[in-house]
Amino acid sequence: RRRSWCIRMPSFFMNTAENKIPTIDFAGFTHGDAARRNATVAELRGALESCGFMYLRNHGVAPHLVDQVFIQSRRFFSLAPEVKAKANPKKQGSTRGYEGVGVQALDEGQPGDLKEIFQCGQEPAPHRPNAWPEGMAEFRSALLNFLDDAKASCNELMHAIAVSLGLPENYFAPYHDRTDSTLRLLHYPPLPAAPAAGQLRAGAHTDFGGMNLLFQDDEGGLEIQAADGRWIAAPALPGTAIVNTGDLIERWTNGMFRSSPHRVVNPAGAAARKDRYSFVLFHSPNPDALITCLEPCQGPDRPAKFPPITAGEHLRARAQASRSHIY
Repeated sequence: RRRSWCIRMPSFFMNTAENKIPTIDFAGFTHGDAARRNATVAELRGALESCGFMYLRNHGVAPHLVDQVFIQSRRFFSLAPEVKAKANPKKQGSTRGYEGVGVQALDEGQPGDLKEIFQCGQEPAPHRPNAWPEGMAEFRSALLNFLDDAKASCNELMHAIAVSLGLPENYFAPYHDRTDSTLRLLHYPPLPAAPAAGQLRAGAHTDFGGMNLLFQDDEGGLEIQAADGRWIAAPALPGTAIVNTGDLIERWTNGMFRSSPHRVVNPAGAAARKDRYSFVLFHSPNPDALITCLEPCQGPDRPAKFPPITAGEHLRARAQASRSHIY
């Protein structure tokens, strides 16, 4: 659940009519001169302090890889339920593979979410093996190729975060050299006639880990909760990815960077009969990385708010709490 305290949003994020999710061109950091890099770092820090989310242009993931994941995701989720179920992570002693509608309840205590998922990670991964569907070599190849680009993009974002905090650019690299990052494909089927009370396509939640990179189709439904409690629509914006920081970065930065609640709401009318697709890379630190308050984020007037915890401990606790006991 979200903690009640937060940082006051900088004035650039406020609009007299509404809150808006910032849009940042990341080429200013990856390919700019010193002045552009500094300006981009300042924009990125402002977005993560105020909102915890941003639209990112020139994120570094090749467009054809994004297209291929959407194509392969639709193919996989169109398979018969009994075929999808064979990609069962429990048979591999892992959490990577297929889970059906209602298995996870991201808003803990509410009915299971109206989505199905497939998860995988980079290989080899002996402790969390992937459970691939049979006879879908192109599916496997597309996901692993995307993972390579998306992981590199998230590592560059971590470089920018380090610079924004006055740390060496490679400060976070040792925390991610054995990253346990996970790619999650999501399919939100057409809605049943009457969802259970409180049941959404994805219940309100904060993301568990570190830096996240999301691509979504044009069906809409994603909403971000601003610091003042209002929900802001976050539709797809052509040529961008949605980036957000999760719980572990909020802990690292002593709450300076927000891990903002978000949800996927149920559409009404004709839209309720349509499928929705998205996919996200959850780029998390090494499982044994100890997450403690960074020196630039604390002081006599700002004591550390979170006890140290390993990334693996935190992720396991959040994942277990999100398992639905209703569906």
